[in-house]
Amino acid sequence: MAFQDEIEKVEQPAIEQLRKLGWSYIPGISLAPLLPVDGLPLGERGYYRDVVLVNRLELAIKRLNPWISDENCRKVMREFTHPLHAGLMEYNHSIYQMLVNYMSVEQDLGKGRKGQTVRVIDFDNPAKNEFLCTNQFKVEGANQNTIPDIVCFVNGLPLAVIECKSPYLSSPMAEGIDQLRRYANLRQPETDEGSQRLFWYNQLMVSTCRDQARVGTISSTAQHYGDWKDAYPFTDADIRTLLNKLISDLDAVDGKTARDVPSAEYLVEAKQLAYGTDEVVEAKSSLPHVDVPQPEAEINAQQRLLAGMFKPATFLDLIQNFILYEPVDGRLIKKVARYQQYRAVNKVIERLKAGKNRKEKSGVVWHTQGSGKSLTMVMLAVKMRRDAELQQYKLVFITDRTQLDTQLSTTFRDAQNETIYNAGSVSELKDLLRKDASDIVTAMVQKFQDAEKESDFTDLNPSDKIIVLADEAHRTQFGNLAMTIDAALPNAPKIGFTGTPLLKTQKMSQAFGGYIDEYKINQAVEDGATVRLLYQGRQARVDVAGESLDSLFDAYFKEYSDEDRAEIKRKYGVEKAVREAPARVRRICMDLLEHYRSHIQPDGFKAMIVVGSRHAATVYKKALDELEAPPSHVIISGNHNDPQYLAQFADKTVHKNAIDDFKSSFKDKPQSPAFLIVKDMLLTGFDAPICQVMYIDRKLQDHTLMQAIARVNRTYPGKSAGFIVDYYGLSQYLTDALDLFSADDVEGTIHELKDEIPRLRATHTRVAQFFTSSVSKDVDDLVLLLKDEEKRAQFDLAFKRFAKQMNVVMPDKAALPFTADLKLWGKVNHSARLKYHDQQLTLGAEIGEKVRRLVDEHIFSTGVDPKIPPVDLMAANFKEHVQEIKSPESRASEIESAIKDHINVNLDQDPEYYKSLSLRLRDIIQKSEGDWDKQLGLLMALVDNIEHSHQKAAQDIGLSETEYAFYGILVAEVARATGEDVLNEETHEQIKLTVRELVEMFEDATQIVDLFKKDDEIKRMKKAIKHTVLDQPFGNVDIVKALQERFLDLARSRFA
Repeated sequence: MAFQDEIEKVEQPAIEQLRKLGWSYIPGISLAPLLPVDGLPLGERGYYRDVVLVNRLELAIKRLNPWISDENCRKVMREFTHPLHAGLMEYNHSIYQMLVNYMSVEQDLGKGRKGQTVRVIDFDNPAKNEFLCTNQFKVEGANQNTIPDIVCFVNGLPLAVIECKSPYLSSPMAEGIDQLRRYANLRQPETDEGSQRLFWYNQLMVSTCRDQARVGTISSTAQHYGDWKDAYPFTDADIRTLLNKLISDLDAVDGKTARDVPSAEYLVEAKQLAYGTDEVVEAKSSLPHVDVPQPEAEINAQQRLLAGMFKPATFLDLIQNFILYEPVDGRLIKKVARYQQYRAVNKVIERLKAGKNRKEKSGVVWHTQGSGKSLTMVMLAVKMRRDAELQQYKLVFITDRTQLDTQLSTTFRDAQNETIYNAGSVSELKDLLRKDASDIVTAMVQKFQDAEKESDFTDLNPSDKIIVLADEAHRTQFGNLAMTIDAALPNAPKIGFTGTPLLKTQKMSQAFGGYIDEYKINQAVEDGATVRLLYQGRQARVDVAGESLDSLFDAYFKEYSDEDRAEIKRKYGVEKAVREAPARVRRICMDLLEHYRSHIQPDGFKAMIVVGSRHAATVYKKALDELEAPPSHVIISGNHNDPQYLAQFADKTVHKNAIDDFKSSFKDKPQSPAFLIVKDMLLTGFDAPICQVMYIDRKLQDHTLMQAIARVNRTYPGKSAGFIVDYYGLSQYLTDALDLFSADDVEGTIHELKDEIPRLRATHTRVAQFFTSSVSKDVDDLVLLLKDEEKRAQFDLAFKRFAKQMNVVMPDKAALPFTADLKLWGKVNHSARLKYHDQQLTLGAEIGEKVRRLVDEHIFSTGVDPKIPPVDLMAANFKEHVQEIKSPESRASEIESAIKDHINVNLDQDPEYYKSLSLRLRDIIQKSEGDWDKQLGLLMALVDNIEHSHQKAAQDIGLSETEYAFYGILVAEVARATGEDVLNEETHEQIKLTVRELVEMFEDATQIVDLFKKDDEIKRMKKAIKHTVLDQPFGNVDIVKALQERFLDLARSRFA
């Protein structure tokens, strides 16, 4: 059923939409290698291991470079088809550079032999390229074949892979992404389970199930695959218009020939051929013809992603300007823009080119913190430098951190061999700004602040061919700093970027063109780009209120002499002395540690502690150490005449190592710091996704407060929320800060724990609905209600959402009313996983360690070890295990699931035999539905025969079990080719002789080390299969073509 839904609801509509966007379609079977003639392969590919459509690539090179010689054309092609690198990322990066930055060959065009640029893709003129999509594109890997659902080629190069999953699976996105990673050999590279060569060229990897669709790259983990929620510049109305276009109309307009979009029936057949299976899948014959416009409906995620990313011009724009390679922790990471980044960059470009004056060209991009604002700036710079008009401009980047400088420098050095000029002083900044050149200048914001103090920082360059790109626009677009920039560069348009919205007092008219693009806080949380923030005030026991300051001071410092107390008051003031008193700090640390150990540490996350002074940081450090807290580090700035107790914490090298260790998980570095204690450092521009909580004991307000709390909103596996724990009394400051902004701009910025209870109640209700038909609380009875695979998948999704929400609230007492059901449903989940052999029901790290531990402890307390796998059908105690189950229906269900699992596990060992066993099982279930005693008897009889029936079936016709497996495949293929359900005795004898000969050949061949990794040996075996089969009376080319792959797949399973 899932197979059918995948075809009808996902794959077929995707191919249809790609056609309407301008892609030609050819079925994967038409791109399969053809049998060699005189030793030379025919068709689009020579072998299944080949992934480039070389004829199309050659035609494109000659079309885009008509001057190129045959010799140079062959040289260019070889660079693409036979590159030599160490690993997947190196291959991918090298090929990307050749695609986007072009290649050079030596050739004389009439003015002597010199380097000539060769384009393999024409990014400036999309219509000059060939866009082709195919489905079920079989690729031979080192150990097994892979068959992606849809592959998209540009000029013969496979640049995108789309994996389709049924929308009714419990975790279709996770399954699709996992499948893509398997194809690319990214899960366990040492096993060579995929076809890595296909992904040398890959730029986009898409997982879709219709209602969800996400995109990533070869280095993306599941959490880094992103939605594409805005098809800019397409509106939903545009997408509907596109979807209702007739393909015949498109062909008439573009004049291109293309195959019709395949029917569901065809796709079923194509998958059967690709996988070499006869599995019966009924396709609905009443499907509407693809040329009939469909009724208006809500645009789904798949339609929006394809419209937003796969229009040919957009597809090329994304590849050329919105993919970056960055070194992270010593390895190269490939990133593709999220939809808001693509939209913002193109809106900025549009404004800069359409604006008639400085004001019309200027504006602000507000993308909430944690959503990739820095990368947006880098991508904007990349696209501007490739634009014929905008590349003439000087670009001036004003940043407040060195990270953006590094990103810009790395990107432009690698992409365009362009130098970035960094202003190290005010004097150097002046010189760089005065220079009339279309270069790129970066300067830290402090340099402009220093320049404010100098009287001669005006009219440095009146040119209008300068564009200022300013990070943290709330500072650079307004106030004295803005006036300094305006005075120095009076005619330069300013594009501001900010992670926090503009204040109400910062009028849009002051920001010239106002907002260019917005990506608000609640949008980022909804998209999963950031996590929501939960606020908790915990200052009750250590409150500092006005009238009590003197009494608190006396209490905290009662053991000091009068002279010492007077000196403390003089030096620190009463309030500061009270707040930093060791006794108060110790109380806070005790409470802080209780919160950390119960809420944060179980899930493996870390914390920042924000204090009011450098001195306070040392007091906190001492208190934590005395309380035997997990490791902590102090990160504070230093001065030349600091006393030793401060100076010891100001070493920049120590800081760097501590910060690097803090970003690592406890699993990777068990002794890494759990806490960073800071005053001002790291409150802006610091990204440590593993940090889940910020404990605050200092005054923060306005933009500073908004920026600081965003340190814990970054996403990380298993992280559902970030926590702000307040020991200072910031609630009023937080309210005041939010009041400074438009209500729409800051909606969803912060939540309290009480806001999570309605969410918890809603997720609880959704799970409870699965069991409303049962009054029983017996686990076996509840598990029976999940017998249907689709219902079980929906339960799995609902239960995991409930569990994740419980993990956010626990161990708060508000979670107690839901705890009993969590334990019960956790046991149901576990029992259903065992009974139905359904690995999707595994509770992974995504639900949170607190919940997982609670559920596991409950299951263990009932006498079951949650780590013990389900009882196998062939286990000696299987029947004994079944007899312990109460009802006949439950026992029958247990046996049915065990048989299904046995078939799935052994299917590769003898595909035809186990498919026939599957049909026998289905027949038993259908004929005895509802009569559980009868069904139980029939299933037990089937179980009794399973263990020896395969061996007996082989012996009955004089074959070994291995020969019998090949025999089954050959019988099926001959029957299919001849159209006869029953073959005569003579043909059966001929098939047995053929099988014995081929199995002997395989057995001899297996003496060769790494047989199935050697192309020459595989080619030799294919030839042997061809000649042996064609020598028989039943042999023909169609049978050979089917058998070569099926026999080799079986040989890998049997002999590898």
